Amino acid sequence: MKRNLNIILLAVRAIIIVVGAICLYHLYILYLALFKDYDATTTITAYFTPSAGIADVWAEPLFFGLYSALLGYLIFVLVRLYKSFDNLQKGNVFYPKQSKEFKAAGSGIITFAKCKYLLFCSFGALPFHDTGIIFKEVAPFLVVYLLGKLILVLYYLAEKGEYLREETELTV
Repeated sequence: MKRNLNIILLAVRAIIIVVGAICLYHLYILYLALFKDYDATTTITAYFTPSAGIADVWAEPLFFGLYSALLGYLIFVLVRLYKSFDNLQKGNVFYPKQSKEFKAAGSGIITFAKCKYLLFCSFGALPFHDTGIIFKEVAPFLVVYLLGKLILVLYYLAEKGEYLREETELTV
């Protein structure tokens, strides 16, 4: 069990580092677009395939700013999830706030998945005229959404475990 939790903790740490690096990269692009007259058109084509030419001047910096904020939120949620798994690894099974931590992490990941899908679809369809993004983003959305649902199952199990632990302590 501890080996599996170590692998999960290592994976969550790696995801936090990668998402942090991506967030810093987008903040750097935002800085260049706002203050250094950087043309972010080449960078934005990594996400969208504009079919009607160049979008408005405000669209690229706004996208990078909102996406950076969304990635920052994901880092916050992943750190909370990491702390929950770290407590499990230390042997604290069914501690009092465990179910609430799993619920917050699962709900946060689901919220991230929905917001990312809406961000990409709204920016892809409106300023960048990439209507195909609606279909391209379905698979990543479903993966992250189902991961959040899986963590909500852990919340349910932790909640039942806390209840059974309280019942056992009252019985003795």
